[in-house]
Amino acid sequence: MPFQTAASLLREAKYIYISAIGASWNAGIAIQAAFNNVGVPCFLCDASEFLHFTHIPPESAVIFLSRSGRSIEIVNALPKCRLANASIISITNSGDSILAAGSDICLLTQVDFDHSISVSTYTSLILTGQLLALQMKELVWTEEVYISLRKSFLTIRDSIPSWIEIINSSTWLDENKHTYFIARGMNIASAHESMLLWEEGAKQPAAALTTGSFRHGPQEIVNDSINIAIWMEDTVAQDFDRQLVNDLKDNGVGMLSIGFDLPESLRGIKISMPPVPKVFNPVINIIPMQIASEKLALMKNEDPDNFKFCDFVVEKEGGL
Repeated sequence: MPFQTAASLLREAKYIYISAIGASWNAGIAIQAAFNNVGVPCFLCDASEFLHFTHIPPESAVIFLSRSGRSIEIVNALPKCRLANASIISITNSGDSILAAGSDICLLTQVDFDHSISVSTYTSLILTGQLLALQMKELVWTEEVYISLRKSFLTIRDSIPSWIEIINSSTWLDENKHTYFIARGMNIASAHESMLLWEEGAKQPAAALTTGSFRHGPQEIVNDSINIAIWMEDTVAQDFDRQLVNDLKDNGVGMLSIGFDLPESLRGIKISMPPVPKVFNPVINIIPMQIASEKLALMKNEDPDNFKFCDFVVEKEGGL
């Protein structure tokens, strides 16, 4: 089994790196958190930084994330990994890519390619990486996980129309306002991916921060020209997040909260997520912002699924 083989390579490694770029790097945030949750620390590296500036020590394993398997920074890093005798595991949607061919083991996501912006391929990278993390503790294919995921996905399908209605009927989307995305834990992946969706799809500047770091200086920008989406922590930090949301609302910020079991006292717009094993939250809680970014793009008369400057696959370094 590919997952078992990949997990065996990782167990033999002293150091584990996750390397990706763009939306795949955002997916890597969730995957790194999943590994940390099962007690397996690893490093998340931007693929360009990994290629040019990272020294790979002996007994290392590298997990490359790439929907195409052809991004130049990742392709050029393969010889570097071989010189370091590092094991190479790839998670990609392209089985005939240079990355897949150059890996010790390839985990194929096997979804239809998106036209331009990573949507299905983004969540498939996360799901595959999180299943690999669970395999490290031999938890991956339990019947409980399968049943819970299937039930959640069916609930999500039924919930999407209501999420669309909430977004369409609200005034939260506004091209004249600045948008911040904040989150904790593995949901930081959704904050960063939302920022990228704003930039790629709506051609609109945005910012992504951890919820904690937002409170250490960046909150000085708070006024009524700011919109914030927050992924609510539903366990240890929920009360902290509730206080923050309500304080921001008191100061004129347009607030949109996404999460499971959202408090009744929470002010602003609320989008409730169905219950799902916590490790899989980033697979589903990005969906409202995927919907919202398309809506914002259409409000601005922008094509949400075509790039003006970026190639579908970046195959050279340098230049715009």
